[in-house]
Amino acid sequence: MNKKQFCAFFIIGILFFSVLNVSAATTGYITGSGVSFRSAPNTSSSVYSYLNKGVSVTLVSTSLSKPTSGCSKGWYNISYNGRNGYVCANYVSTSNEEVKLKYGLPWTSPKKAIFGGADFIASDYIAAGQNTSYLKKFNVNPNGKYNQNGHQYMANLAAPFSEAKKSYESYKANGLLSLPLHFTIPIFNNMPSTSPHPVYGEEKGGLTTVKDKNFEKQLDAEKFPESYKKWLRALHETYPNWTFSALQTNLDFSQTVDIQQIVGSIQKTHLECILQPEQSTEPGWYIATKETVAYYLDPRNFLEVDSVLMFEDLGYNDVYKEETVKSVLKGTFMEGKDNVDNQSYSSMFMEAGKIYNVNPVYLASLSRQEMGATKGIAASGEKFTYKNVTYVGFYNFYNIGAYSSEENPAKAGVVYAAQGGTRNSEGVYVGNVGGEPSTPVVKPDPTPSNPSDENNSSNKPDKPTTPTTTPVGVHLNKMKLNLKGNYVTNVSIGTTAGTLKSKTDSSEITFKKSNGSTLGDSEKITTGTKIKFKSGEEYTIVLYGDLTGDGDVDSADLLRMRQQLLGKVSLSGEYLEAAHVYNTSGKVDSADLLQLRRHLLGKNQINQM
Repeated sequence: MNKKQFCAFFIIGILFFSVLNVSAATTGYITGSGVSFRSAPNTSSSVYSYLNKGVSVTLVSTSLSKPTSGCSKGWYNISYNGRNGYVCANYVSTSNEEVKLKYGLPWTSPKKAIFGGADFIASDYIAAGQNTSYLKKFNVNPNGKYNQNGHQYMANLAAPFSEAKKSYESYKANGLLSLPLHFTIPIFNNMPSTSPHPVYGEEKGGLTTVKDKNFEKQLDAEKFPESYKKWLRALHETYPNWTFSALQTNLDFSQTVDIQQIVGSIQKTHLECILQPEQSTEPGWYIATKETVAYYLDPRNFLEVDSVLMFEDLGYNDVYKEETVKSVLKGTFMEGKDNVDNQSYSSMFMEAGKIYNVNPVYLASLSRQEMGATKGIAASGEKFTYKNVTYVGFYNFYNIGAYSSEENPAKAGVVYAAQGGTRNSEGVYVGNVGGEPSTPVVKPDPTPSNPSDENNSSNKPDKPTTPTTTPVGVHLNKMKLNLKGNYVTNVSIGTTAGTLKSKTDSSEITFKKSNGSTLGDSEKITTGTKIKFKSGEEYTIVLYGDLTGDGDVDSADLLRMRQQLLGKVSLSGEYLEAAHVYNTSGKVDSADLLQLRRHLLGKNQINQM
């Protein structure tokens, strides 16, 4: 049995993750709502269709026709859905930076979910130093934005291997393994001399003979230990275009194993993977033995062609083609076209990868792992009710926000995607249903009564609309906060109300203490603080570890946790949620107590996500 098969059968990751391949110079993005796609460059011509925000079009020419009444900048000649026509340049952008702003929450179509999720992964992980599949799980980069061993994308110890395996199959099928790929491989202090399989013993392999002296010099310059070199030599002999960088974590290996045992989980596939007696983190998932954690943490176990892709840089590269993405999606509902956006899924992943600087093959692999082969609730936009609130027309292709502690993680992920959405008269949150926009587009009269007046009301669909209040999701994104059910999270301990307000439009948000009084700008956010938006929506903030509601994490919170476990107190609401410091657990138990104790000892930081 290959060593990487260990505890990896039937692994399902716990993760919250173009038809025309044209350059940025010939791609335009619609920036308005209900923009007219016309037969000729004037506002009196017939309208083929109406294009919404974020739609990408092909610019037949980057030169503009002359301005006309109703269009002060002139007209772009474009191609869209196989048709040639014109769009007013007032509502077209050629800037990726501008189009990024169009894919914030809510995610009301598959394309918005694919783009919005790519933006989330790029900004919160890849750009933050967690730029490989391995680092997204085991955040050991000392140069990253977040504390080491915190801010992990998933609990599943085997997820990087699962993702790498899927990418390998796609790369192999499409001849990408011969490309000049680059890998960043972590190194720990005080690593064992070898990394034996905890059940089957050490696997033989690698290359002990030095055949390329120049490559050997490169390994020495990177300070790779001898125990890494035999595996890297073997990879180099087969794929000489590959390059490898060492990431010195400066972390003790055994201490890191202890921490990862607390924050990781393993699926129940082999009993030898799991602590005896079993300690469940949620149905079907358990705390792993230290030997199992060490196996998945040790990079040397995965320096083979079918798993080394977990160390590949996840940034965008022109070597990735749409055919490769198609091979990842083959056999799933994403193999063809999305009827809501009228675009193939493969081209959407390609486009999102290019805009947000993410490997599109990785995005497709991650989405496939999360969505499965058939459409579930996160990919269908179907109507459902969760916690007495009904939603329809929202999508989440990477299950971001699908916390395992929720009573229904899949639905919770779609609720996350609905942030910033609006309710109809029946109290239902409505996104896009069947491809129709949630707010009907007012179609213009092709022959406006006063064509010379660009602000004439009859020409409104050619202009971007501005909401009277900023959507809640936009505020949360700017403040880098998460919506987890009815709770707002990801607030750092010690953060003041003024600090959060400075990141967004402070006139539209108010912080309230648990007693109802307004929180001053210099006062600390605590568990129980209410955040109220101008739209009328209100949520309760949770600081994990702050069980007493004073905004700190100290011995008083540890005492409260012990009292909860002994049955001397009964925490509820936001205070019970704050006790879930081991955040993959559906109940407060000894794992949470251990995590809180390690935080107070300075051995790890509580993840506020």
